[in-house]
Amino acid sequence: MSKVITAEEVAKHNTADSAWVIVEGGVYDVTDFLEDHPGGKKVLLKACGQDSTEKFHQFHGASVLKKTAKPFLIGKVGEASKL
Repeated sequence: MSKVITAEEVAKHNTADSAWVIVEGGVYDVTDFLEDHPGGKKVLLKACGQDSTEKFHQFHGASVLKKTAKPFLIGKVGEASKL
């Protein structure tokens, strides 16, 4: 995944209409997964708009990210390019 997304951009996506989360440096658009999240929509929404790697690993093993999250990956978090 080559698209670089800033943490500031991710922070704008913390609602049920647009829910992005950072886990292990990857940016995931989980908007369409909110209703299906086994822990509930509210729990996942609390993690959106930020780096939630630590929260993710409190509840999920590494295999969950590899098996489930790939379709939601939209980029990687990074710095804004300087002109």
